[in-house]
Amino acid sequence: MIIGYLVMCVMIVLSILYLYYSVALRSGKHIDANQQVFSNVRRAEITEEVEAGRLTSQESARLLLDIEYEASLQSIKKPHSFHTDVMLARWVMLVIVAVAVLGSVSLYQWMGYSKDVVFTKDLQSQQLTPQKVSAFLQYRSRRYDRAEDWYYEATDFVSAGKYTEAVHAFENALNRLPMNAENRTSLLVEYAQTIFYASGNQSSEKMRKVVDQILKDVPTEPIALGLKGVYEFDKNNYLGAVLAWQEAIRYNSRSAERIALLSAIGKAREAGNINYEQVAPIITHQITVKIEWDTSDLQWHSDDVLLVYALAKGQKMPVAIQRVLPEDLGQPILLTNLDALMPTATLAEIDQVDLVVKLSNINDNDLTKGRIIGKKESSLTNRKEIIEIKVVL
Repeated sequence: MIIGYLVMCVMIVLSILYLYYSVALRSGKHIDANQQVFSNVRRAEITEEVEAGRLTSQESARLLLDIEYEASLQSIKKPHSFHTDVMLARWVMLVIVAVAVLGSVSLYQWMGYSKDVVFTKDLQSQQLTPQKVSAFLQYRSRRYDRAEDWYYEATDFVSAGKYTEAVHAFENALNRLPMNAENRTSLLVEYAQTIFYASGNQSSEKMRKVVDQILKDVPTEPIALGLKGVYEFDKNNYLGAVLAWQEAIRYNSRSAERIALLSAIGKAREAGNINYEQVAPIITHQITVKIEWDTSDLQWHSDDVLLVYALAKGQKMPVAIQRVLPEDLGQPILLTNLDALMPTATLAEIDQVDLVVKLSNINDNDLTKGRIIGKKESSLTNRKEIIEIKVVL
């Protein structure tokens, strides 16, 4: 890149010098030729006047001497006017043009517009690589020094597993983000998670301070509650871990994370010898559902969303419902007594339910207007096995 830039600069300077000397040489030759033509014309006219008898030999000799004198006088003036004044102007013009051209190119490079152009070109031609994206994000964060640019760099580091670098980038983003910004809490959550990963999936005092800051503003933030449970567990405060993780389950509807939290709660209860009389379980009844489909018959789209819910016999309102995106279908779906739409009817009061899977478009205002693509009737609640539902269009 630097070598190419230097070659370009040399080519620009040489081209300007070539243009200058070409113009200067042609201009000098043109002036000398004009002077010679003028002298020849005047001598021819004097000769004609002598032959016609309108001039005497003395007069013609005097006029020829005047022509010679004018030519010598012109040659004396020529270095002063042309080589001094005009030459200086030409050199000034040359310097100005060279500085303007090279300065504009240098400014273009320094401001980074070439990198924007190259990145856009690679994006349009689908030639971007993870290395190119990372390099561009780091360039943007240092060029603009904005919170959003540092955030994009941080998330890129997280996806690459470079958690220490990601922590630094998150800190830069937070330092530039206004304290009253709407997305500050979500940024703090990602920051706390990254601190956890950077510590080798171990809690730390730094992580605890960030988690406490989050929960002070948003006491129901599920990821922060989960990290709080991790910290309490590492400090052998098993009761605190159980309480934090149960609150995390209450406010986290993602099935995969709920299942992981339930497993962690079981370990904390065992380690701290905490029975259900000391701390009642928050999930008392549950149904685990696994969606199966034929990949040759059904392909999910980015705007698909599934509603998985349980219906009591003779009822239209679900007693438990989960909203699931296609990327989450690889994990079991957990319907619990916490997922009721109506507080008067939950899985805890019903022995059998019909399980329904409905496909909708995520952009629809009413997701319940979707199509039913799978159903399982008369399923027992609070059973340990995983209920499989085959879905078809």
